[in-house]
Amino acid sequence: MIVLFIGLTNMFNNYRYKVDHGMKMTVESIAGHSLFMVRSTYDSILENETGTLTIEHIREIHTKLSVIEAYSDTVGRSVNTQLLTPITKDLKTISENMQQSYIENKQFTEADGTKYQTLLKKITALIPLIDKVYYVSDRYGPKVTLNVNHKEELVKFRETLKKYVSTLK
Repeated sequence: MIVLFIGLTNMFNNYRYKVDHGMKMTVESIAGHSLFMVRSTYDSILENETGTLTIEHIREIHTKLSVIEAYSDTVGRSVNTQLLTPITKDLKTISENMQQSYIENKQFTEADGTKYQTLLKKITALIPLIDKVYYVSDRYGPKVTLNVNHKEELVKFRETLKKYVSTLK
């Protein structure tokens, strides 16, 4: 009877390990895909930089930031901490502010040009932070981690961005 109990307990623990491992792999896969989409969409914003500030370009950036916001939320839910979503919301606020200025002035102002350059600089600075916080290196290359690293650097970035956004009129 004891041998049967030990055998069943061992089988149950083995099954539970397989289920837990499978769940972790699924969540890592979802987080990895979402992080890939976040990074590639930020990259596309930087790659499509035309040097000319147009309302169409700002609207396109705003749309891409909305996509990033959705994927950022998925990442946050996967790692149990929302670090990227507030940053994306603040970046969207900058683009919304620029759109509102365009509507009011029928053109972009010099201040809007500065906001645009700041937006691009913030995105450029954010991409390496995403890598540092959400990826770990192993012998096969970078791998998504559900245990965020260097979280404080992303929190500091978020606070700096929040201060900047609070100065916008």
